[in-house]
Amino acid sequence: MHQRRTGTSRLVEAADAARELADALALAGFTFPSLRADQPVLDRAHVQLGGASAELVRQLAAWIRERA
Repeated sequence: MHQRRTGTSRLVEAADAARELADALALAGFTFPSLRADQPVLDRAHVQLGGASAELVRQLAAWIRERA
């Protein structure tokens, strides 16, 4: 039972982190539709960044470079 609670809390943590990143990306004009929480990996919250078009990835890379 304890492991189930831990796994559930890790999923909640991952969902929160995914939502935070999605919100931050949206502020910059980016959307990653497959960004989502995933099952814990090595007892750590895990987020799937998902796939994105090459065009979107290049735009994001340029946006980061301009602000780094």
